[in-house]
Parts: sequence; structure tokens; C-alpha cells
Amino acid sequence: MSDELSPYLHHSTDDTVTISHSQDVSGILEQNRLDRIAAENVRMGDTQKVASIPHVVVIEWMKEGINVMAPNREDLKRIKKKLNSPEWAYLRTGGGRL
Repeated sequence: MSDELSPYLHHSTDDTVTISHSQDVSGILEQNRLDRIAAENVRMGDTQKVASIPHVVVIEWMKEGINVMAPNREDLKRIKKKLNSPEWAYLRTGGGRL
């Protein structure tokens, strides 16, 4: 099973082209779950891993205007808000809040 990002090019009859992406994220999410268990009762530090975000999610967030690759202050706030929300909790690798 590969977690590589797979691009797909869709060409429609009206001559529009759409690029979509897919990724098997099951391995990443399972590792995040195991990392959360291992991080229980561990105090958060300056260099602790807090999340593992699959590429397909990075692409979606970038479509929303969040520059994940070179975030500014506002992007960092939005990333932090997402990672603290229950909707994206499975991306977290530790407890607590960011």
C-alpha cells in the first residue's frame, strides 16, 4: 500500500481540464493514532511533533488559501485552528491544544 499522491487529469467535452488528486492516507492516520497514544502523559515541548498532514489535505488547504508550504502569520493561525478542531483531530500526533 502506497501513500503517494496520485494526480489525475480530467478532460471534458467542453475542453476544460481539471486536475484532481488521491492518496491512500490509512497508513498516515494509523501512525498518527499510534503517536497520540505514545504521547499520552508527555509534556509538550518546543520540538515535539504535533501533526502529520497528508499531501492530499495540504492541497485542499492550499485551495482554501492557506499557504501550508510557506505560511505567514495568518496562515499559521488558520492551520492551528484547523488542527485544534475536532474535524481534523485525526491529523494530530499529540494531546492538548496548539
